[in-house]
Amino acid sequence: MKTILYYFTGTGNSLWAARELACHIPDTELIPMAKVIHSGGEITVQEGRIGFVFPVYIGGPPLMVSEFARKINLDSADGIFALVTMAGAGDGAWKRIKTILKKRSYQMGGAYSLKMPTNYMLLGDVLPEDQEIEVITEARTEIKRIAEQINAGDLGFEKGPFLTNLFNSAMYQPLKGQLRSQGSRFRADEKCNGCGTCELVCPAYNITVSGMEPPKWGNACESCFACINYCPRNAIQSGKKTVARGRYHHPDVSIRDLMVQNGRE
Repeated sequence: MKTILYYFTGTGNSLWAARELACHIPDTELIPMAKVIHSGGEITVQEGRIGFVFPVYIGGPPLMVSEFARKINLDSADGIFALVTMAGAGDGAWKRIKTILKKRSYQMGGAYSLKMPTNYMLLGDVLPEDQEIEVITEARTEIKRIAEQINAGDLGFEKGPFLTNLFNSAMYQPLKGQLRSQGSRFRADEKCNGCGTCELVCPAYNITVSGMEPPKWGNACESCFACINYCPRNAIQSGKKTVARGRYHHPDVSIRDLMVQNGRE
């Protein structure tokens, strides 16, 4: 059976997870949600098993992933599952996509959460490099286990810690409206040289760079933090705390990989 993995990634964790999953599931194709959305038109799936791979943002799915779930035609799908990457708990994210699909008469058959290094330095610093490597190594083993279940048709809903999920679910609804406005909080400091990397990696086309002028953020931010984490000069800040904090993007996911996701290759 053919499997299609629709992915959304900000700093590479979910793209890496989709790639790893594809290594263990025969006849798998990866398709970026952002590129499909930007291309316009109907999103129709032919026969095959469908997987959604995406990160957790403040306890829920990225807004673009929710938009994708509301648009995609899954009438011919032979099963639907989700794999969410997270630093805490992922239940709230896949449950919201499951609910969106259910309202459209589509049934999600399984969902999995995968712990990955955090990229959200607004709440604290990123992990030391040795700990990042350790988390990624454990995730590789976990993906192999998940793939074995998917290949066997033994799908299920794996739930995380109850209290963490409760907190995340309570936090997402009142805060999701602020995801779009995160762009107004970003700024480029004196280290910026106008290279344009931030514009290229933005999945929402929300950043413009003109000559040597500082980048400008619009009001369509996904809060994916690709711009701040992929900036080669660490020149992008959000508030005052990020100046002293590290940056993270998956070491195996390049700027070009994000350009491909965004339809800018």
